[in-house]
Amino acid sequence: MKLDFISPVLGVYVDDFDLAAKTCGHAATEIRGLLDQHLVVVVRGQELLPTQQRELVREFGPLFLHHADDGVIFADGLPEVLEMRKEADGARLFGGSDWHADVTFRKPAAYVSALHAKILPPLGGDTGFASTIAAWEALSTGLQTTLAPLAVVHSYDGPDAPDHPTETAIHPLVRTHPVTGKQGLYINRMFARRFEGMSEAESRPLIEFLDRHMSRIEFTFRHRWQDGDLVFWDNRFTLHYPINDFSGHRRLLLRCTALES
Repeated sequence: MKLDFISPVLGVYVDDFDLAAKTCGHAATEIRGLLDQHLVVVVRGQELLPTQQRELVREFGPLFLHHADDGVIFADGLPEVLEMRKEADGARLFGGSDWHADVTFRKPAAYVSALHAKILPPLGGDTGFASTIAAWEALSTGLQTTLAPLAVVHSYDGPDAPDHPTETAIHPLVRTHPVTGKQGLYINRMFARRFEGMSEAESRPLIEFLDRHMSRIEFTFRHRWQDGDLVFWDNRFTLHYPINDFSGHRRLLLRCTALES
């Protein structure tokens, strides 16, 4: 295994690591150790079937089952593996258009997501990643003291599925990593509606400030996809941003997400 660290605050590239040749349990143990330290792990040159990707991610926790929805396509009919697909003539990029973490509207929420590159445009379609630990550590002690006791109401109201019931969960704004002991912000503009005990109007300025703060360039890196990349990230302490800048070209990534257990 060859490691190449990406930025001072998060991310590591992994080469010479054949996931298909390892048992799922052994591979997950090694990836989990890297995730604890680096939050985002990019394993190069993989060719996993959707079933193999599913079984590997299952080692991290119960799998998230996405409801049927407009634009949702299950890879090989597997409800645990989503096609993050954009056709050459399509405008919409499935996966969002804001910095966010996956499935924060449930409790237990998402732990690890894995995204596998299958078809890529010749240029563009990068994904940004941000460390919410680095963002928390950069705040003043005064603001940290104010934020530490707050809880956030996360909700998915199904903008693409009006017939799907709202899913809502309340999570602490500040989380502590169970292995490293570091603290990070746990909020994202896509699903965070308000702070517990506050209205949406009262909450909005602080949510918007934290959104801008967490995505400051010094807390981020931009991943340029290569064929066969399999990217793992810890949704508890990162945000990601899919960049929709490749009109006229097709892209297909497969995503599988494990929930906290």
